[in-house]
Amino acid sequence: MKILFSKMHGAGNDFIVVNLTGNKMEQSPGVIKKLCDRHRGIGADGVIFLSANPDGENVKMDFYNSDGSRAGMCGNGLRCAGLFAYRYMVKKENISFITDAGLLHAEIKGTETLRIDIPVLEDFTKQEMPDGKTVYRGNTGVPHAIVVVEDIKAADVFNEGRKIRYHALFAPAGTNVNFIALPPEADAPIRIRTYERGVEDETLACGTGITAAAVCAFKFLGKPLNLKFITEDNDNLSVELQTKDNIVCSAKLSGPAVEVFQGELKTETSGIWQNAFSH
Repeated sequence: MKILFSKMHGAGNDFIVVNLTGNKMEQSPGVIKKLCDRHRGIGADGVIFLSANPDGENVKMDFYNSDGSRAGMCGNGLRCAGLFAYRYMVKKENISFITDAGLLHAEIKGTETLRIDIPVLEDFTKQEMPDGKTVYRGNTGVPHAIVVVEDIKAADVFNEGRKIRYHALFAPAGTNVNFIALPPEADAPIRIRTYERGVEDETLACGTGITAAAVCAFKFLGKPLNLKFITEDNDNLSVELQTKDNIVCSAKLSGPAVEVFQGELKTETSGIWQNAFSH
């Protein structure tokens, strides 16, 4: 059996997007790891399985990190899912996705630009670490911690991010860790880098992390509701926060989604697969 997939990325955060409508495929950690292996597989930060809902209106989205773990949702992944669904599934410019973080919407805003919902499932609070470092913690679909630094280039994202990600204060689930540097100019974009849980390394971008940073910048750092961000690889994204009684309740994230190539997954009854690329 052959199943269509696309290799896609949102601001460099890359995914394998699979259309499972009418098909079945093993989604075990072992299979996910093989697909995401950059040397022996397709290579990606995560895998997105999509299937059209019987109601004909919504699309179900299941998201897995490259280590095989399942996550509630992914902001950059949702934009890629939106572009894929628009091109190959529902062909609508406004698409609703059923995710583990709730019903979320994606809107086509250009050839490779989408605007998506990001939930704020847990309000952000200040967390003092044992070493005296201040971080801000909360949940924008998945858990996040925000660290403010002076020099984003000098930030030790891997080592410091890993230390916070696995700290007992965030157990048992752990957390994604975002480092942000505030610009001296009020209207300049905020620079951000992210250590991503489930990838266990720095990724080129994290949509839910950017949104988490926007919430913290508004709540704790005196920034406005609408903010722009620039990633390590110089991609630009923007966040619009929605509030109720001055508390952020949801957000809209706008940014790029790019399809790199298409291919087919060959699945066997044994669950063993091989990939056939179509550039």
